[in-house]
Amino acid sequence: MEGPTPISALIHAATMVAAGIFLIARLLPLFISLPLIMSFISLIGTLTLFLGATLALAQRDIKRSLAYSTMSQLGYMMLALGIGSYQAALFHLITHAYSKALLFLGSGSVIHSMEPLVGYSPDKSQNMVLMGGLRKYIPITRTCFLWGTLSLCGIPPLACF
Repeated sequence: MEGPTPISALIHAATMVAAGIFLIARLLPLFISLPLIMSFISLIGTLTLFLGATLALAQRDIKRSLAYSTMSQLGYMMLALGIGSYQAALFHLITHAYSKALLFLGSGSVIHSMEPLVGYSPDKSQNMVLMGGLRKYIPITRTCFLWGTLSLCGIPPLACF
């Protein structure tokens, strides 16, 4: 689902992606007594996290890369639910929402600053191959983007650890 950057931040960080995880988390007391269902949820989570990470690495479009990264993070949440860790899945859901919103809003700033240089076509302004020099041209956005990325990577002093 594509849209303007603030809408992408809302959709991919908090609302739409949280619904499925939250539904499975609410139904977890029903599933926990069935080991086959829990194993299936873990398998789906594992497949989703590897597929999402692979597709995120293969993208050139910054917003698509972040969207596939969200898919990968949802796989981690499903895996946590599959092994019965309700609190870890919901904690990751909340911290992911904040970190991913920061990344989407940062990507919007990068795209906006790229448009005068490469044109107003999404094919060019969202292409990560053409981006460079963030530290020189937009240092605050670069720092925020770095903090969001490090948070999703699970670096210890940050939220997603």
